[in-house]
Amino acid sequence: MSFSSRAKEDLTKIKIRTRGARLAQLSGLTLTCGALYVGRGRGVTYATESLAVGKLILALASSLYEVESTIELSERKQRRPLTVVTLLGDNAERLLLDTGMLKNEADGFQLGGTAPETLLASEEQKRAFLRGAFLGSGSCTNPYRGYHLEIVARSEELARQIASLISAGGPDAKLMTRKDRVIVYLKGEEVAGFLALVGANAPALAFENVRAERDFRNYVNRTNNCDTANIGKTVNASTLQRQAIELIEERMGLDRLPAPLYEAAILRMNHPEATLQELAEMAEIGKSGMNHRLERLIRIAREIQHG
Repeated sequence: MSFSSRAKEDLTKIKIRTRGARLAQLSGLTLTCGALYVGRGRGVTYATESLAVGKLILALASSLYEVESTIELSERKQRRPLTVVTLLGDNAERLLLDTGMLKNEADGFQLGGTAPETLLASEEQKRAFLRGAFLGSGSCTNPYRGYHLEIVARSEELARQIASLISAGGPDAKLMTRKDRVIVYLKGEEVAGFLALVGANAPALAFENVRAERDFRNYVNRTNNCDTANIGKTVNASTLQRQAIELIEERMGLDRLPAPLYEAAILRMNHPEATLQELAEMAEIGKSGMNHRLERLIRIAREIQHG
């Protein structure tokens, strides 16, 4: 089971006690994975890849309305089967109006696109609506592969409503367009923030743990790479300095050097792997002072070599 599927399954287990929150969650589901059904009267049909989400839709609708309902699996080639829930009966039209799928205008019924404000009166209802929207058309990448969560909206109006509610709850949601759909998406730490907002606490914690683990591993790798680079610089500098000192010893003798340079030369030859800081501490001088002395030795060697 994917990380996204596990997160959704956890969300379907949340107990919602108030009628307003149940209706808000059903609205989020209806507006993202529901479709108007026209056959024996007016109704609504839902299609989802998650059997747990299909059962939740059925349970929510049955707790709010007396409707005729069916739930079935629809097989698809080389893809996961769809769970299809169909709600019919006199109250199905009421459900469509209450959730925002239909709007009763002066010139008749019109297909709606957003949740009615009355469904978003409390923080509990807002979170329930967002939970329903994610369950209906949301997905989340495995945190080992990246940090991305998105909800596919059928209209820009719905996408803006969803993004606004998410951002009001804390996480920073953004919009993008993909083909004919508008996508609400979150990245990085905002993903865990959204999961926590809608009540997916265990997936949010798991996401943060993986993110922290990856960030720490990346930090260690960067540090090791930096250390390796610094070691390489130290080795290269030490080799150049020792070659210069050997040339001076061969051509003129180290005893002819001023005392500070003689001391620096002896320290470098005796401690070829020591860093500049370590040599400075041995000589009880500053790092810049030791660097100046070693550079003087290299200049002397070049003068001898050229002439």
